[in-house]
Amino acid sequence: MGCGTTAKALTFSWMGSLIKAQAMLEAGVRLSLRQESLLRGCEPACRKRCSACCESPVHRATDLELAGAVWHLTGANPPGSKAVLARLAEGGGQGCPFLHEGICSVYPMRFLSCRQLVVFGRACAPGEDPSRTRRGDMLTILRRHALKGYALLLPHLGIEPDLQDPLALEAQVFEATRPAASLRVRDAGEFLAAMDAAASQAALKAAQAA
Repeated sequence: MGCGTTAKALTFSWMGSLIKAQAMLEAGVRLSLRQESLLRGCEPACRKRCSACCESPVHRATDLELAGAVWHLTGANPPGSKAVLARLAEGGGQGCPFLHEGICSVYPMRFLSCRQLVVFGRACAPGEDPSRTRRGDMLTILRRHALKGYALLLPHLGIEPDLQDPLALEAQVFEATRPAASLRVRDAGEFLAAMDAAASQAALKAAQAA
């Protein structure tokens, strides 16, 4: 990803918040992994190129995260980007539309839900949703990191995060996300422009109301 591409990304009003949210969540995952691996006495079952969970409809994302993924796809032009864009234009898939030949085509901009989905014991079966089949094997990420990360994104979606009530904030996050498989993008440029305009307007209203 060249400097020109990065500079262009930072002109999006929401990109800085998205990058901060990703960094905050990554910090929480690393800390949680160290603590939980010691308690369990084993390392996570997840391995490089394991894409079983990506084939399930489990992952939810905010429109900002989806826009970040589309931006990476069009700006960095990773392998398989044309095929992924064609799949996005069609819509209606079951698993993550950004998965290409078993590899995440937008890994640097993968969703917050992807970053915190880690399992112990055994690797997931293809299409498995471990939150339904074996929740006890899932990494328990430190709640404050996950919620604070999402809270950075909510104002860009027209939602004032309830920082005083974690349960209320969790409900806000769920309402602000949707299954990644539901995304349909016929024109990436138009999608990003519309997302940026909506996010800018929402953030302005949130600032005025504060």
